[in-house]
Amino acid sequence: MKKNIIIMTLFFVFIRLIVYSQEKEYKLDEIIVTTNRTPITFSNLSRTVTVLSYNEIKHLPVTNVQDLLQYVNAVDLKVRGVEGVQADAGIRGGTFEQTLILIDGIKVSDSQTGHHNLNLPITIDNIERIEILKGHGSRIFGPNAFAGAVNIITKKSRDKSLSISAIGGQHNLYEISFYSSYPILTSGNNVSFSKRKSDGYRDNTNFDITTFSIGQNISINKNVVNLYFGYIDKKFGAYNFYSDLFPNQWERTITKILNVSAELGNSDFNLIPKIYWRRNDDDYILDKTRPNWYHNIHKTNSYGLEIQSSLKTSIGTTSLGSEINKDEIESTNLGNHNRTKGGFFVEHLYDKLENFTFSAGVYVYNYSNIGWKFWPGIDACYKITPLSKIFASYGKAFRIPTFTELYYKSPANMGNPNLKHEETTNYEIGFSTIHRSYFAEVSLFYKNGYNIIDWGRISKGEPWRVDNISNVKTYGTELNIQIFPKQVFSELPVNKIEFNYTYLTMNRTTGKYESKYLLDHLKHHLLINVNHNLPFNIDLSWFFRFEKRINFDSFFIVDSQLNYKIKKLSFFMRATNLFNKSYSDFTGVPLPGRWITAGVKYNLI
Repeated sequence: MKKNIIIMTLFFVFIRLIVYSQEKEYKLDEIIVTTNRTPITFSNLSRTVTVLSYNEIKHLPVTNVQDLLQYVNAVDLKVRGVEGVQADAGIRGGTFEQTLILIDGIKVSDSQTGHHNLNLPITIDNIERIEILKGHGSRIFGPNAFAGAVNIITKKSRDKSLSISAIGGQHNLYEISFYSSYPILTSGNNVSFSKRKSDGYRDNTNFDITTFSIGQNISINKNVVNLYFGYIDKKFGAYNFYSDLFPNQWERTITKILNVSAELGNSDFNLIPKIYWRRNDDDYILDKTRPNWYHNIHKTNSYGLEIQSSLKTSIGTTSLGSEINKDEIESTNLGNHNRTKGGFFVEHLYDKLENFTFSAGVYVYNYSNIGWKFWPGIDACYKITPLSKIFASYGKAFRIPTFTELYYKSPANMGNPNLKHEETTNYEIGFSTIHRSYFAEVSLFYKNGYNIIDWGRISKGEPWRVDNISNVKTYGTELNIQIFPKQVFSELPVNKIEFNYTYLTMNRTTGKYESKYLLDHLKHHLLINVNHNLPFNIDLSWFFRFEKRINFDSFFIVDSQLNYKIKKLSFFMRATNLFNKSYSDFTGVPLPGRWITAGVKYNLI
């Protein structure tokens, strides 16, 4: 008890000692969102999309992309390892395999297993914004945008900047990082580096993570060529990650991506070619006390080429293009396999009427177990007033099995090379209104999934076997309210109040099988964020998170972060799980109690 009082006292003393400089408000209606083939302003969107700007991200109590997703409405981040070690991200009741991850619109999801989708070689300092698309995305992105997509937009600034930062905290946590943006002739150059390490919050939860990235954008007349290379090396104790029978699991993953794209043409006609490569090395030991007993090594490569053209005419903007992709794996457990897939897409955006926006498209895709199939989608938006709109969407989506689901073999889990693809049909209707002092959005959605892939078994004495064992109907509602009191009364000490709530219910048909992954979705998900000024011009953010998961206990977590900036020097202090609650997202994988960290950042330029 005395220890808790001392910690709380030190926390609030620190608050009273620092000063914060107010920054410009980020206006939602001015954002250009790229979750369509044709970029569109936020106010004209016909879908539910959450956009996090860099200014919003840096106020969250996180230092990596993985952990910030737990503060996004309708995103179910099931955490195994904190501080970017490992987590599974699902959207609107979808599984971790059904969420597509992109960097600058280029796919970086893992073909071995969705557990590696968040092995992201990018630092917070190098992010311009993050766009989270809720619901079907196959008519835009093709396969695996089944329940939604997360698109991370990197910085492409031509400004001069140079900063270094250091973080320290409990459990011997430390992080050092570096970020630079510097123009040379007609090119912008962005370089970031981060080294993060901790002894862990309990046995076998230690980690050592190194991240590096470099991005270039080169102007040639009115054309732009973009290059991005990222590297992340994660070594970590995997306490109970995949089996509660062997707590001493250990894993190391190294992920590299290389993307080259161009923006050619003018405002009426443009051409966007993209070439990309992703490499993931996974070294997994089931019991590190017996490293040679069960040791898996997986090496996965994904290559792709995509080209898109867009033409503006008197009847709107038409975008069309094609993609081809190849996945390869060399594995001591899964064997050596490869597959080639690809397709063609077309989308038309009609925005010539003052109050009405309409877009429709289709992705025609070919995969060996599917053949050629059409994946259509339609979105529409009608502005009731200049500030309010109603919107609706319909679309089909699909997901291709991962190599683990197809070929994995162990005494406890058996893959299935005859798996079919998953399919879903999605419907959504919503209303939103935006104003200088508030933003509100509510949506209702329904998903009907067929041939859903899951690991199942008939009795507990049998191994888990993967199959298309379930049909799932999902009903839900999503609510987002943001209030900016200072826009009305500048004397008020509250800058922003945000309220997010998602409710989900599912009807499943699994037959005689016991399900491994489809019985623990979030039923209630509540997020409240309050950002305000304290005396002495102090800025402080609070984050309240309530989750009620099916077949799990509910929990309520409070996090807090403060920031202070004076001239070129910035400080922060954060406390996650402030009231030291016991909770977990997976059976047998307890998450940390109270964890306090602090950091400093110096802008040299």
